[in-house]
Amino acid sequence: MTGKKFFFIAAITLSLLGTIGLMGSVEQQAIMKNIPGFVKDRVVIKLSGDDLFHARPAMTEKTRIGRNIERQIPVSDALTAKYRGEVKSVTRHDATGYYILETVSGCDIRRLCRKLKDDPGVEDASPDYYAAVTEAVTAPNDPFFQYQYGLNNTGQIYVPDLGLTGTAGSDMRALQGWSWSTGSDSVIIAVIDTGVASNHEDLQGKIVPGYNAVADNFDPYDDNGHGTLSASIAAAETGNNLGIAGMCWLAKIMPVKVLSADGYGSYTNIAAGIRYAADHGAKIINLSLGGSNPSFILEDSCQYAFSKGSTLIAASGSNGGVVLYPAAYDNYCLAVAGTDADDARASFSNYGPQVDVAAPGAYIWGAKFIASDPANLNSYRWGNGTSFSTPYVSGAAALLLSYKPFLTNSQIMDLIRFTADDVNKTTYPGVDPYLGYGRLNLDTLLGPYQIPK
Repeated sequence: MTGKKFFFIAAITLSLLGTIGLMGSVEQQAIMKNIPGFVKDRVVIKLSGDDLFHARPAMTEKTRIGRNIERQIPVSDALTAKYRGEVKSVTRHDATGYYILETVSGCDIRRLCRKLKDDPGVEDASPDYYAAVTEAVTAPNDPFFQYQYGLNNTGQIYVPDLGLTGTAGSDMRALQGWSWSTGSDSVIIAVIDTGVASNHEDLQGKIVPGYNAVADNFDPYDDNGHGTLSASIAAAETGNNLGIAGMCWLAKIMPVKVLSADGYGSYTNIAAGIRYAADHGAKIINLSLGGSNPSFILEDSCQYAFSKGSTLIAASGSNGGVVLYPAAYDNYCLAVAGTDADDARASFSNYGPQVDVAAPGAYIWGAKFIASDPANLNSYRWGNGTSFSTPYVSGAAALLLSYKPFLTNSQIMDLIRFTADDVNKTTYPGVDPYLGYGRLNLDTLLGPYQIPK
């Protein structure tokens, strides 16, 4: 690990430790999302000064009938009388020594807990929260997941027609990462591309309104296929017995069409699309495109989106040359290189000092859409290029933002960089112009970071 990498991890760990600590134990979203946060109509209290397993059976009340006397009142009677209208009954939980308050239907549990904590006779009060198993997420049931070596590489054949196999373990640790988070439908990934076939079977229900900068209207439907493939890699419907698994299971996709049916578009249209996405709630912006020339038109739009809090993920390029724009705008964009099924740099992947991180980009499976056959909405294909490395990183950024929504875009970009695996360290130790900080690792990105000894 380089000194720079070590320093950043230590710094961000110290600065965020208090916030992260408030999140409590890890709740596996795939399990927890379908159950309530705590037991309905129940509050648990601990009485002041109690020995938990020998709690006093009554509370003391002083009255004045000619003189002071002390009267012992059962805990159940005292609390139901004091919190009449909120508490129906009180029983002692013998196994723990705590008291269980059954509340009236519709009672504001959190508000009652705050009141009880201010009661001199109560030491603490809490909802009876739920927990769930923290077993790792198993492989999703999407049939083409077996070919998505970038998510889970066991050395399997990943392109059946060609008989291609990879090296076991050369993957982004998706199964381990998904045990921390599978995303949130409140996070929107804008796909700045050729549009998206919103009615493809693996994208239905994932699309929010978008924009067509080419025609200046609000119909960003795909007429090329590139955008549909990119969108599916980032956030295809997952666990639906169809197609592929998306990197971020629950994120929404905002299609923004800036490229024509021929696959190219003006910087002005791209800039308009970036600004639209930033202005309409897209916290992650995927840019699987690039041009050879710098221009204020692109740079200003990237700066604008970054200032609005968006995280911009851009393809480094796929012609084996220098990093393209907007990925080369290092202050605003995370530049993504491509790797293969053996964790080597893909031969097509562009390189340069702006490269931040790498992700699989060779023979990547995704949703297929053919504009000349619009009824063909249940097909899949593989694609090559950093265009398809980039949505993996965009999906990872969406997972991170879903799990830790307090992070800024700068922190998201740094965490993606500094938790990557330095897979080419034998030849290029540390940060290098080919893979940047290394190949994306979803487990170390989302889980607690352990500084190597």
